[in-house]
Amino acid sequence: MPDFTFVTFDGLPQLDPDDRLAVDALALRGLTVDAAVWNDPDVDWSAAGICVIRSTWDYHLDYQGFLRWAEHVAGVTQLWNPLPMVRWNSNKRYLQDIADRGAPIIPTLWLNAGSKQDVGLLMRAHRWEAAVVKPVVGLATRGVMHVRLDGDLPAAQAHVDGLLAEQDVMVQPFLRSVERYAERALVFIDGEYSHAITKVPFQPLAAAGEAGEQFVVATPEEIEVATRVAAMAPGRALYARVDLLRDDDDRPCVIEFELVEPSLFMSLYPPAAKTFASALTTLLPR
Repeated sequence: MPDFTFVTFDGLPQLDPDDRLAVDALALRGLTVDAAVWNDPDVDWSAAGICVIRSTWDYHLDYQGFLRWAEHVAGVTQLWNPLPMVRWNSNKRYLQDIADRGAPIIPTLWLNAGSKQDVGLLMRAHRWEAAVVKPVVGLATRGVMHVRLDGDLPAAQAHVDGLLAEQDVMVQPFLRSVERYAERALVFIDGEYSHAITKVPFQPLAAAGEAGEQFVVATPEEIEVATRVAAMAPGRALYARVDLLRDDDDRPCVIEFELVEPSLFMSLYPPAAKTFASALTTLLPR
């Protein structure tokens, strides 16, 4: 039985190369790591060692199935991040939860599944010339649309209607800083700040570092905000990522707080692989 199994999806059966850096760091400590696809029916999770969710980047396509899988794994071995965290963080309504506790999030409208909503009317009511529409359970750019009042509103309305037929939807103003300053992703390992990278707007799903990301030195203000948000995780988080944008008043706001399967971009900050391996070793039986 391996010491750890890093869990992925069938698009990266041998793991994101970024995560293999942590595999190598663990191997230097004499520890073994297998890779397994989360919905592979042939995997015996009770013999998988400690399971660490990594690149399960299709979970939103079978969300209930993924939650059932996580519940099963948590019942037969250690699952990280833990099951309650996965349940809480895999639906983006967690943003309202952290906002209620003082986190600065991007203003967000929550639209209930099955409701009828006029996206143009909503945007005019909030004086948003442009907005971003997202499903509350989603990953990367799937289901995400950049909507402009002076754009193709009928197409945008059809998109919103299609999403609402299946699930809840969120609408946020489009912040211009995404183009001039870029989204900043701040990585935490076992609760401690590690490093930051910049992300490109509407980034496609890709292996870490292959979609234009770059290492960046986060500002003290960004680190303070992200650290405060990271502490809002419901329990010990082996890994976390706080993604920030700056609002029109140049204040950092949370766009995502990733606790399920975030890329950690260790290839852009090599010391992080050793730090992650050290955190993983604390999970082993003593």
